[in-house]
Amino acid sequence: MISPAVQPGPDPAERARTVLSHAVTSVIEVGADLRVVLDALAVDTDGSLVLLVNENGPLAERVAGQIVPGTVRSALVSGVPGPDRLLDSVTLHGTIEVADDVRAALEVLLAAYWDRSAETVLRPDASLILRITVAQLRLDGEPVDPDAYARATPDPLAAESDGVVEHLLTAHPEQVVQLAHLLDPAVLQGAHAVAPIRVDRFGVTFRIDCPADTRRARLNFPAPLRGPAELPTAMRGLQRRAAQVTECPFSGDQRTG
Repeated sequence: MISPAVQPGPDPAERARTVLSHAVTSVIEVGADLRVVLDALAVDTDGSLVLLVNENGPLAERVAGQIVPGTVRSALVSGVPGPDRLLDSVTLHGTIEVADDVRAALEVLLAAYWDRSAETVLRPDASLILRITVAQLRLDGEPVDPDAYARATPDPLAAESDGVVEHLLTAHPEQVVQLAHLLDPAVLQGAHAVAPIRVDRFGVTFRIDCPADTRRARLNFPAPLRGPAELPTAMRGLQRRAAQVTECPFSGDQRTG
């Protein structure tokens, strides 16, 4: 079996930043009695969060004129059907207050939702901007250094990941199976289904479904990518590697053709 060069995946700070920057929905909790689903959340360059909420809603009323502690919960979920679709989850604790830098905060929101019209983001019923300063955060239950998080940037391929995965599964199913031949055969033991579930700058994450459990394995690029433009070349490189594998890790048989 030919294995690609081993490279680390994204570190916890980068993964946390990616979740908060790309989660479709997030939830904020203030106290034991207030839980609000957030439709518009963006991450500023320093890692603080910018929220757009209804100025007459319960969250605005709770925060008005004061700084209050709150918790934000966000998650990235795979679009591929199957068990264990959760990719990463973040729990963030911090302090919430009305943003005093409205123009700068608005620019952060509009940049985060660049694919929407300003009228869609800045709805008439959501006219108060809040800012959350990060105190503590956890990724999948494990603590993340707040300073490292503040310095991190989200994965540059995160916005394209779901589309790339869908394209691989629908347009190139045979190539997906071929790519799986680069994975450790021990991980594939007993597998009845293998599917890519995420692409990041370091490589491709696969979910391996077995009768007794579900596993994950990474197939890394030779070097981290700088952006989406480099992805086609990187994928072709993995495909060339996979084409050289002669032993089938699923059965131990020799591949033909």
